[in-house]
Amino acid sequence: MSLPIHIAFDALSGVDGSARFSFGPATALASVSGPIAARPATEHPVRATIDVHVRPLSSVPGTTEKHIGTTLKGILERTCILAQHPRTLIQVVVQALSPSSSRSAGIWRTSLSHTRADGDADGDVLLAAEINACSLALLNAGSIPMRGVVCAIAVAQPTSAGPPRIVTEGGGSSNAEYTGCFAFLFGVDQTAMDDAGASGPVPPSKMIWTNYRASPGNAFSVTGLAEAEGVALEGATAVWMKMKESASASSFAGGGLS
Repeated sequence: MSLPIHIAFDALSGVDGSARFSFGPATALASVSGPIAARPATEHPVRATIDVHVRPLSSVPGTTEKHIGTTLKGILERTCILAQHPRTLIQVVVQALSPSSSRSAGIWRTSLSHTRADGDADGDVLLAAEINACSLALLNAGSIPMRGVVCAIAVAQPTSAGPPRIVTEGGGSSNAEYTGCFAFLFGVDQTAMDDAGASGPVPPSKMIWTNYRASPGNAFSVTGLAEAEGVALEGATAVWMKMKESASASSFAGGGLS
Protein backbone atom coordinates (compact mmCIF):
# COMPACT_ATOMS: atom_id res chain seq x y z
CA MET A 1 0.00 0.00 0.00
CA SER A 2 1.39 3.37 -1.03
CA LEU A 3 0.51 6.40 1.09
CA PRO A 4 1.67 10.04 0.71
CA ILE A 5 3.99 9.88 3.73
CA HIS A 6 7.04 12.04 4.36
CA ILE A 7 9.33 11.57 7.36
CA ALA A 8 12.25 13.75 8.43
CA PHE A 9 14.37 13.64 11.56
CA ASP A 10 14.94 17.30 12.37
CA ALA A 11 18.02 17.95 14.46
CA LEU A 12 16.41 20.44 16.84
CA SER A 13 18.72 21.92 19.44
CA GLY A 14 18.03 21.53 23.15
CA VAL A 15 16.02 18.29 22.85
CA ASP A 16 16.92 14.60 22.91
CA GLY A 17 14.94 13.65 19.83
CA SER A 18 12.71 15.17 17.17
CA ALA A 19 10.87 14.15 14.02
CA ARG A 20 8.54 15.49 11.38
CA PHE A 21 5.72 13.41 9.91
CA SER A 22 3.38 14.26 7.03
CA PHE A 23 0.31 12.75 5.44
CA GLY A 24 0.26 14.82 2.29
CA PRO A 25 -0.19 18.43 3.45
CA ALA A 26 -1.02 17.46 7.05
CA THR A 27 2.28 17.88 8.87
CA ALA A 28 3.34 17.71 12.51
CA LEU A 29 6.66 18.18 14.29
CA ALA A 30 7.37 16.54 17.65
CA SER A 31 10.28 16.79 20.06
CA VAL A 32 11.17 14.74 23.13
CA SER A 33 13.28 15.71 26.13
CA GLY A 34 14.02 13.29 28.89
CA PRO A 35 14.19 11.63 31.18
CA ILE A 36 14.97 14.86 33.02
CA ALA A 37 14.55 16.00 36.60
CA ALA A 38 10.91 16.52 37.54
CA ARG A 39 9.55 19.16 39.85
CA PRO A 40 8.62 17.76 43.27
CA ALA A 41 4.97 18.61 42.63
CA THR A 42 4.83 16.52 39.44
CA GLU A 43 7.19 13.61 40.09
CA HIS A 44 5.86 10.10 40.60
CA PRO A 45 7.64 7.82 43.10
CA VAL A 46 7.56 4.66 40.94
CA ARG A 47 7.50 5.84 37.34
CA ALA A 48 8.33 8.69 34.99
CA THR A 49 5.80 11.41 34.27
CA ILE A 50 4.90 12.35 30.69
CA ASP A 51 4.08 15.97 29.96
CA VAL A 52 2.68 16.79 26.51
CA HIS A 53 2.28 20.27 25.03
CA VAL A 54 0.44 20.72 21.73
CA ARG A 55 0.82 23.92 19.75
CA PRO A 56 -1.37 25.02 16.82
CA LEU A 57 -0.02 26.41 13.58
CA SER A 58 -0.95 29.92 14.67
CA SER A 59 -2.24 31.68 17.80
CA VAL A 60 -1.84 30.24 21.30
CA PRO A 61 -2.88 26.79 22.55
CA GLY A 62 -6.49 26.59 23.66
CA THR A 63 -8.91 24.04 25.03
CA THR A 64 -8.67 21.91 21.89
CA GLU A 65 -4.88 21.63 22.10
CA LYS A 66 -5.05 20.79 25.81
CA HIS A 67 -7.51 17.99 25.10
CA ILE A 68 -5.37 16.62 22.28
CA GLY A 69 -2.38 16.78 24.63
CA THR A 70 -4.29 14.64 27.13
CA THR A 71 -5.09 12.13 24.37
CA LEU A 72 -1.46 11.96 23.27
CA LYS A 73 -0.32 11.55 26.87
CA GLY A 74 -2.60 8.55 27.33
CA ILE A 75 -1.28 6.94 24.16
CA LEU A 76 2.38 7.56 25.06
CA GLU A 77 1.89 6.22 28.58
CA ARG A 78 0.83 2.91 27.03
CA THR A 79 3.87 2.99 24.75
CA CYS A 80 6.74 3.84 27.10
CA ILE A 81 8.06 1.71 29.96
CA LEU A 82 7.87 4.43 32.57
CA ALA A 83 8.94 2.33 35.57
CA GLN A 84 12.52 2.36 34.29
CA HIS A 85 12.94 6.02 35.24
CA PRO A 86 10.98 6.86 38.42
CA ARG A 87 10.77 10.46 39.67
CA THR A 88 11.72 11.86 36.26
CA LEU A 89 9.95 13.84 33.54
CA ILE A 90 9.55 13.10 29.84
CA GLN A 91 8.54 16.26 28.02
CA VAL A 92 6.92 16.04 24.58
CA VAL A 93 6.15 19.08 22.45
CA VAL A 94 3.99 18.71 19.34
CA GLN A 95 3.76 21.50 16.80
CA ALA A 96 1.13 21.44 14.05
CA LEU A 97 2.74 22.67 10.83
CA SER A 98 -0.43 22.76 8.76
CA PRO A 99 -3.89 24.20 9.38
CA SER A 100 -6.92 22.07 10.12
CA SER A 101 -10.30 23.45 9.17
CA SER A 102 -12.03 21.43 11.88
CA ARG A 103 -9.77 22.91 14.52
CA SER A 104 -9.89 26.47 13.30
CA ALA A 105 -13.60 26.58 12.59
CA GLY A 106 -14.48 26.27 16.25
CA ILE A 107 -16.92 23.39 15.72
CA TRP A 108 -15.23 20.89 17.99
CA ARG A 109 -17.34 18.86 20.33
CA THR A 110 -16.33 17.19 23.56
CA SER A 111 -17.49 13.72 24.54
CA LEU A 112 -16.43 11.35 27.28
CA SER A 113 -13.62 9.97 25.15
CA HIS A 114 -12.59 12.49 22.52
CA THR A 115 -12.90 15.93 21.04
CA ARG A 116 -13.39 16.09 17.31
CA ALA A 117 -15.48 17.78 14.67
CA ASP A 118 -18.35 15.50 13.67
CA GLY A 119 -18.01 14.23 10.09
CA ASP A 120 -14.79 16.13 9.37
CA ALA A 121 -11.69 14.04 8.68
CA ASP A 122 -9.22 16.96 8.53
CA GLY A 123 -8.61 16.92 12.27
CA ASP A 124 -8.21 13.14 12.30
CA VAL A 125 -5.54 13.20 9.60
CA LEU A 126 -3.57 15.85 11.47
CA LEU A 127 -4.01 13.98 14.76
CA ALA A 128 -2.66 10.80 13.14
CA ALA A 129 0.35 12.77 11.89
CA GLU A 130 0.92 14.12 15.41
CA ILE A 131 0.79 10.64 16.97
CA ASN A 132 3.24 9.29 14.37
CA ALA A 133 5.58 12.26 14.88
CA CYS A 134 5.63 11.50 18.63
CA SER A 135 6.55 7.86 17.97
CA LEU A 136 9.38 8.86 15.67
CA ALA A 137 10.69 11.49 18.10
CA LEU A 138 10.83 8.83 20.85
CA LEU A 139 12.77 6.54 18.52
CA ASN A 140 15.06 9.39 17.59
CA ALA A 141 15.77 10.13 21.26
CA GLY A 142 16.58 6.52 22.14
CA SER A 143 16.63 7.41 25.85
CA ILE A 144 13.22 6.03 26.79
CA PRO A 145 12.44 2.28 26.71
CA MET A 146 9.34 1.44 24.71
CA ARG A 147 6.94 -1.52 24.49
CA GLY A 148 6.58 -0.96 20.77
CA VAL A 149 5.91 1.68 18.16
CA VAL A 150 2.56 3.42 17.80
CA CYS A 151 1.34 4.05 14.26
CA ALA A 152 -1.85 5.99 13.55
CA ILE A 153 -4.08 6.41 10.52
CA ALA A 154 -7.37 8.17 9.76
CA VAL A 155 -10.33 6.26 8.30
CA ALA A 156 -13.59 7.59 6.85
CA GLN A 157 -16.74 6.02 5.45
CA PRO A 158 -18.61 8.54 3.28
CA THR A 159 -21.92 6.65 3.48
CA SER A 160 -23.25 3.58 5.23
CA ALA A 161 -23.61 1.91 1.84
CA GLY A 162 -19.93 2.24 1.00
CA PRO A 163 -16.85 0.67 2.59
CA PRO A 164 -14.51 2.56 4.95
CA ARG A 165 -11.29 3.82 3.44
CA ILE A 166 -8.01 5.32 4.54
CA VAL A 167 -7.86 9.10 4.54
CA THR A 168 -4.64 11.07 4.18
CA GLU A 169 -6.21 14.32 3.01
CA GLY A 170 -9.32 15.37 4.86
CA GLY A 171 -10.83 17.59 2.20
CA GLY A 172 -12.29 14.66 0.28
CA SER A 173 -14.15 13.33 3.34
CA SER A 174 -15.36 16.52 4.97
CA ASN A 175 -18.95 15.25 5.09
CA ALA A 176 -18.34 11.58 5.81
CA GLU A 177 -20.98 9.81 7.88
CA TYR A 178 -18.31 7.88 9.80
CA THR A 179 -14.78 9.01 10.51
CA GLY A 180 -12.02 8.68 13.05
CA CYS A 181 -8.39 8.03 13.88
CA PHE A 182 -6.99 4.65 14.94
CA ALA A 183 -3.71 4.07 16.82
CA PHE A 184 -2.01 0.65 16.84
CA LEU A 185 0.90 -0.50 18.98
CA PHE A 186 3.28 -2.68 16.96
CA GLY A 187 5.57 -5.13 18.75
CA VAL A 188 3.34 -5.15 21.82
CA ASP A 189 4.94 -8.05 23.69
CA GLN A 190 8.02 -10.01 22.71
CA THR A 191 6.93 -13.00 24.82
CA ALA A 192 3.54 -13.06 23.13
CA MET A 193 5.28 -12.78 19.76
CA ASP A 194 7.47 -15.78 20.56
CA ASP A 195 4.55 -17.85 21.90
CA ALA A 196 2.53 -17.12 18.78
CA GLY A 197 5.44 -18.01 16.54
CA ALA A 198 5.28 -14.57 14.93
CA SER A 199 7.35 -14.20 11.81
CA GLY A 200 7.60 -11.92 8.86
CA PRO A 201 8.55 -8.29 8.39
CA VAL A 202 5.74 -6.79 10.52
CA PRO A 203 5.42 -7.53 14.26
CA PRO A 204 2.02 -8.25 15.83
CA SER A 205 -0.05 -5.27 16.85
CA LYS A 206 -3.13 -4.24 18.78
CA MET A 207 -5.36 -1.20 18.66
CA ILE A 208 -4.83 0.94 21.75
CA TRP A 209 -6.95 4.00 20.93
CA THR A 210 -9.58 5.30 18.52
CA ASN A 211 -12.08 8.12 18.30
CA TYR A 212 -14.09 6.56 15.47
CA ARG A 213 -17.64 7.94 15.54
CA ALA A 214 -20.77 8.55 13.50
CA SER A 215 -22.02 11.95 12.43
CA PRO A 216 -25.25 13.22 14.05
CA GLY A 217 -28.25 11.09 13.09
CA ASN A 218 -26.15 8.03 12.22
CA ALA A 219 -24.93 5.01 14.15
CA PHE A 220 -22.54 2.18 13.37
CA SER A 221 -22.62 -1.45 14.43
CA VAL A 222 -19.93 -3.59 16.01
CA THR A 223 -19.41 -5.13 12.59
CA GLY A 224 -18.96 -1.69 11.04
CA LEU A 225 -16.39 -0.75 13.68
CA ALA A 226 -14.50 -4.00 13.11
CA GLU A 227 -14.46 -3.36 9.36
CA ALA A 228 -13.09 0.15 9.91
CA GLU A 229 -10.46 -1.23 12.29
CA GLY A 230 -9.38 -3.77 9.68
CA VAL A 231 -8.93 -1.05 7.06
CA ALA A 232 -7.06 1.09 9.61
CA LEU A 233 -4.69 -1.77 10.43
CA GLU A 234 -3.72 -2.05 6.78
CA GLY A 235 -2.92 1.66 6.71
CA ALA A 236 -1.08 1.59 10.05
CA THR A 237 1.01 -1.32 8.78
CA ALA A 238 2.01 0.77 5.78
CA VAL A 239 2.95 3.58 8.17
CA TRP A 240 5.05 1.15 10.24
CA MET A 241 6.89 -0.04 7.13
CA LYS A 242 7.62 3.54 6.12
CA MET A 243 8.86 4.34 9.62
CA LYS A 244 11.15 1.31 9.54
CA GLU A 245 12.50 2.32 6.15
CA SER A 246 13.19 5.87 7.30
CA ALA A 247 14.71 4.78 10.62
CA SER A 248 16.98 2.27 8.90
CA ALA A 249 18.23 4.99 6.58
CA SER A 250 18.94 7.36 9.49
CA SER A 251 21.62 7.25 12.12
CA PHE A 252 20.42 8.20 15.59
CA ALA A 253 20.42 7.04 19.20
CA GLY A 254 17.29 4.95 18.90
CA GLY A 255 18.87 2.48 16.52
CA GLY A 256 15.78 2.14 14.31
CA LEU A 257 13.01 -0.47 14.26
CA SER A 258 13.43 -4.20 14.38
